[in-house]
Amino acid sequence: MQVKVYTPRLIEIASEYLPALAKRAADSLGERANEVSATRGHLVRQAVQDGLLREFDELVGEDGTVDLVCDPGMEIPLELENRTLTLTELLEALHYKRTWAEMKSDAA
Repeated sequence: MQVKVYTPRLIEIASEYLPALAKRAADSLGERANEVSATRGHLVRQAVQDGLLREFDELVGEDGTVDLVCDPGMEIPLELENRTLTLTELLEALHYKRTWAEMKSDAA
């Protein structure tokens, strides 16, 4: 019998990598990036694909997907000022280091 288990591990990704990781994760989703809630999983899986977390190389499948989950039960969406962000919004917030209020006023 084969059973896949996930064990908790703490990892660290340097903050300066986050905008690029968010961009590539958003690009991989295409138009869906405007609708999909951003999660830590999007960033971590992209970091694994980019080779930033070599200890997880064995989790990269032949098709390039990464078999990794970051939050038990479900991947919890990332929030800024108590609002769930899409991947596109996360990218914008990271890139420009803007608050949600500033982003919202620009959209109006």
